[in-house]
Amino acid sequence: PIDLNQLAEISHFSKCHFQRQFSAYLGMSAFHYIQQLRLQRSAHELVFRQQAICDIAFNSQFQSQEAFSRAFKKLFGQSPLKFRRTTPWQAWHCPPPAIYVRNQFMQLRFSNEQVRLVQFPVTSIALLSHRGTPALVMKTVSKFIEWRKRTGLSPVRKSATYGIPFSDPEQTPEQEFRFDIAGSIDKPFAQKDDAIKIGEIPAGRYAMIRHLGSHDQIRESVYFLFRNWLPEQQEQAGDYPVFFHYHNFVHEVNEADLVTDIYLLLK
Repeated sequence: PIDLNQLAEISHFSKCHFQRQFSAYLGMSAFHYIQQLRLQRSAHELVFRQQAICDIAFNSQFQSQEAFSRAFKKLFGQSPLKFRRTTPWQAWHCPPPAIYVRNQFMQLRFSNEQVRLVQFPVTSIALLSHRGTPALVMKTVSKFIEWRKRTGLSPVRKSATYGIPFSDPEQTPEQEFRFDIAGSIDKPFAQKDDAIKIGEIPAGRYAMIRHLGSHDQIRESVYFLFRNWLPEQQEQAGDYPVFFHYHNFVHEVNEADLVTDIYLLLK
């Protein structure tokens, strides 16, 4: 629960003045901003969790499933049930206006003290490569999740989960974009026709920065490593893509509580 009186007190405004300032600055009311963020999280829960829709509605602070369904359909263009059955994967590539506004106006700040030098051990992984438009990455993620559940070869609770982008999606033609979703494994397995391959993350000296919060802003943390930290420390990037270690997932925790470590191999 988020209380507007408490938000107003934090901002040192009256409740009415806080709401006026919020709407003027972000182009929507605080109520609609919060609601859109909750609905975005509920979309992940619909696809990646087996909770009943009524439970997801109440977790999203709606008083009834009917009210939740109306708000969800208004934002995503279809009912929660249809969204669950025929997931429009592009929905994550075109987030609700509240997320666009947040990314535009709430910029992350960094310092060199946030970067740690670590020795990363060679790590065997099972991986599924996504190739093509970034808009469908989450569809590939869902396939990898299903493989993990079906085989038990890289259980999410006992294994690390990684994302390995081979280029910047904003600067790469769609047909050339590649993103590997991966999980650590402790022994080899027979590679069948489900496109899951065995690979490894190389050992070496890495620069690591911890990204807290939304994955929609993770590129800012990556850019800081390349644009600021590398030249200021007179370091050079090694011959392996930057990669992400996901400690938790958006369908499990509030978006603000996401923890992702970003690793950059150094020469």
